[in-house]
Amino acid sequence: MEPDMQILDTGHSRPSNDKVNNDDNISKMAAKPRREGCRSKFTSCRWQTGYLTLFCSLLLFAFRHSFSFAVVCMETGNVGGSNITGTYNTTDSSAGASVNIVNPYIPADLRGLVLSCYFYGYLWTPLIGGYLAARFGPKLMIGLSMAVSVVVMVLLPISIRTNVYITVALRVAMGFASGVILPSQQVLWSNWAPISEKAQLAATSNSGVNLGSIVATAISGFICQIPVDEGWPLTFYTYAGAGVMWLVLWLLFVHDAPERHPRCSKDEKQRIYYGKTSIKSSSKPLPWRKTFRSLPFWALVVNHVSHSWIMSSIQTFLPMYMNDVLKFEISANGILSSLPYIGRFFGGLCFAYLADLVLQKTALSVTVNRKIFQTLGTFVPGGLLIGLSYLTSDQRMLAVGLMVITMTTQAFTMASFRVNHLDIAPRYAGQVMGFTLTCGCCAAIISPLVISAMTIDRTREQWQRVFFLTAGIVMAADVVFLVFGSGKEQDWAKEVPTDVIPSVTSGVDVSSTSTTGAQNRNKGTETPEDDTARRQRSFETSDLNTSINGVINAGFDLSGDLGDKTSHGPGIIVSDSRESRSESCDDGAVSNHGNSSQQVTRL
Repeated sequence: MEPDMQILDTGHSRPSNDKVNNDDNISKMAAKPRREGCRSKFTSCRWQTGYLTLFCSLLLFAFRHSFSFAVVCMETGNVGGSNITGTYNTTDSSAGASVNIVNPYIPADLRGLVLSCYFYGYLWTPLIGGYLAARFGPKLMIGLSMAVSVVVMVLLPISIRTNVYITVALRVAMGFASGVILPSQQVLWSNWAPISEKAQLAATSNSGVNLGSIVATAISGFICQIPVDEGWPLTFYTYAGAGVMWLVLWLLFVHDAPERHPRCSKDEKQRIYYGKTSIKSSSKPLPWRKTFRSLPFWALVVNHVSHSWIMSSIQTFLPMYMNDVLKFEISANGILSSLPYIGRFFGGLCFAYLADLVLQKTALSVTVNRKIFQTLGTFVPGGLLIGLSYLTSDQRMLAVGLMVITMTTQAFTMASFRVNHLDIAPRYAGQVMGFTLTCGCCAAIISPLVISAMTIDRTREQWQRVFFLTAGIVMAADVVFLVFGSGKEQDWAKEVPTDVIPSVTSGVDVSSTSTTGAQNRNKGTETPEDDTARRQRSFETSDLNTSINGVINAGFDLSGDLGDKTSHGPGIIVSDSRESRSESCDDGAVSNHGNSSQQVTRL
């Protein structure tokens, strides 16, 4: 191995039972990847994984929200050919007169319960989902979750016609199984996502949420009008069939990490590992006491809660709002209800690419980048929601346009708090996501109950109060993120180095001493003198690195040149100076101007 490749990072994640292989770790963490063209990038193994996680999120949200549209189909009378002896009625006085809204299967006083009960199960499993994914592998956990959800989708039409409480139980079971999916995806991306593509891959995965909402609204409106078995049960069967096909592809093409993928090339592995301080998610429990004292952590929690509130409110009640206030027919309701999610889908992908581009091309820090995109994704849609609340059925096309812009601009948050778990705690991203998801679930449970109570008569004035409440929640949450949010890896999330791994090019033979100390610790026979010496070496190295990094970072701040010098964690500092560099994703074209040099300082 060439000397300029001997860059050692002692701060990357290494489980205690792993064998340390210096050459292997050096090649993973330090080897600079070759340039990559657009074709090879978007057909790579990591992006194939991204496409399948996208469809996973799509099905997850289609399973969840197709139920809301099925309820609308029942209430608008699309139950032709059925012999219904009893019905449940509510009253709609939005036009100033009493109008019966009939649901043949779900009582009016249980509507909020049936719509929100999914989150009663979903509330619990995210807490352990990240840990289970790190322990048993994200591929297994996501696959099992989707298999359970497919079975529930097949059983739901039967339960709806049999007993509403059986339906509640099945929806709770689906929520319980689904809770591990998003934390498991975070574990997957902590293994697969390069630093330069973190926002893009996470946004691609999360964009399935929007596609799921598009499918659940646009397609369900047509399916429920098919005059077979009353129409609405076909929505459940259609999505269940799609879930079975996805499971086959998931088992064939997805692997937990690049090392386990038989078709992942060496070049792609180098690209994934380059510059990382952690190459593997930790299966250890999150240090909860230190985490709960972290203000950036709580800023992330607050914004996930506000996100869950606005998304749950819109996804659950948008079809009802368009039916109650804007007076759209069911088929038009399905198409128009999907337009906001189409805008959010494309917005999320574009804004994530823009966020990564800004980080690469400007001197803005990750923290500033995340706060800018979070503010754009909260204050703009919040203001639009307030304006939307004043529109009537005579202005319904304008209302649809404002809703599309609202959801499109809300997608700015997909490049901010949605990837902030990977920023502040890359080794514990799954477990942090699990906690924030659980808190978000509380908002998703409360939201339908509160909104159902606020819209008893389903008038425009009642929906107006709902929009004001939602806008206030998301704006207040952004203020918290602006004050306390961060894009830096937090101290409580870092692995504490216990060994100084010797340089393979230093010319000093200290390998026997380090190996003996590690063996003694594994055997439980380490002497106090060994422990003291080991800790002293670690502290001295850490203090020296801190001092040198402080001097270098101060120089960066004065010069404004943040892009060409990189600290590679405790033990090594790399300075890579270039006069000018520009990259293009067009067939991997790269142009360099001036001289390029790399200096490696070994401590």
